[in-house]
Amino acid sequence: MSPARADHDTAHTIEQMTAHYQDPALEPQNKPFALLYLRTTEAMRDANTAGEFSDPVFWDTEVIPTFANYYLDAYAAWKRGDQREVDPAWRIAFRANPEKLNCTQLIYLGINAHINNDLAFMIEEMGARYTYPDHKHVDDVLAFRTRPVVYPEIQRDLCPGLFSETVPSGADADIFAWRQLAWDNAQRLQAAPTPKARDRIARQIRRHAKDKAREILRRYR
Repeated sequence: MSPARADHDTAHTIEQMTAHYQDPALEPQNKPFALLYLRTTEAMRDANTAGEFSDPVFWDTEVIPTFANYYLDAYAAWKRGDQREVDPAWRIAFRANPEKLNCTQLIYLGINAHINNDLAFMIEEMGARYTYPDHKHVDDVLAFRTRPVVYPEIQRDLCPGLFSETVPSGADADIFAWRQLAWDNAQRLQAAPTPKARDRIARQIRRHAKDKAREILRRYR
């Protein structure tokens, strides 16, 4: 994880993610999720500023930036060729072939890696200050602040055929189920009686995310 610093806050994270999305070297397969996550982070900033989370300073300086770093650090490691620092679900997402996959698949590969792979570890890292009511409220931010804004923008700027793609029924519900699973997995990580037991749970989390990525490659067409 990136070291603590004075500008480790949501505003700095949005600057980082804007630069990432606008980078001319960002590959076509990685642009849709980069835009989705940028707009999600902006929505989280707005919700937090509006007082929708129990500890606004904690969310501004810890939760939102730390979670973003899981994505940005994974991408940076993949870009420099350090594959050992990139979990399998992210490797599948970052190297996806945009000529063979539709935009929905590209987006869901990123969502899967960030939720099924990263989120439990972030919750574990945040500790007891990260509460379940706040975790559940993120679902509302995604549904009511992010989705109405970002998908039309993705369709307009990146994926003209986005709204004509076939999406399996229940696909959106999968995201909220994945977020619940991440919470449950974080509790398992925190309750692990030994480091060895915790490592076993961590491997299960990463394996599940990898399997979901492979499922997305087959399913979202």
